[in-house]
Amino acid sequence: MLEHFCECYSDLSGPIPCPMLGSITPLFIPNSRIRPIRLIGLCASLITFLYPPVPRIQFDPSTATSQFVESLRWLPYENINLYLGIDGISLFFVILTTFLIPICISVGWSGMRSYGKEYITASLIHEFLMIAVFRMLDPLLFYVLPESVPIPMLCGAEYLLFAGIKLFLCRGLVQ
Repeated sequence: MLEHFCECYSDLSGPIPCPMLGSITPLFIPNSRIRPIRLIGLCASLITFLYPPVPRIQFDPSTATSQFVESLRWLPYENINLYLGIDGISLFFVILTTFLIPICISVGWSGMRSYGKEYITASLIHEFLMIAVFRMLDPLLFYVLPESVPIPMLCGAEYLLFAGIKLFLCRGLVQ
């Protein structure tokens, strides 16, 4: 029965919106109720980590081509499609990203009293962007999405100068 399930399963687009939906949900909860916000963030990140076990099992490391390739029409009038796929390096980075975000949320569990909603939302948006970067095969989006990854890091910066320094350091280390 597992073989039949594995033959029809190649959905890579599922884990991409999961953290985004998890980051929208706490926006409707008041700041005074920090426990449900934490639980929603941790559950969304754990669901994202546990979502794609079949591509991990079915992945063929003997080939260098992208596997589990999907094409979605994104902007049909401009003939821009959304190409998703995975190769050996991006599989490792997706697993690493989905493994580390629940740990980051758990480590910040006791410290998020005043900005808990912002911390959870920024962490889940960051996870969404990182997974999207590692699974993108479209050259346009592959180069646009990494530029948007530092944006959640800048949210909540109290001083604009401090935010600019953080962005400069992040971009300097990446390039």
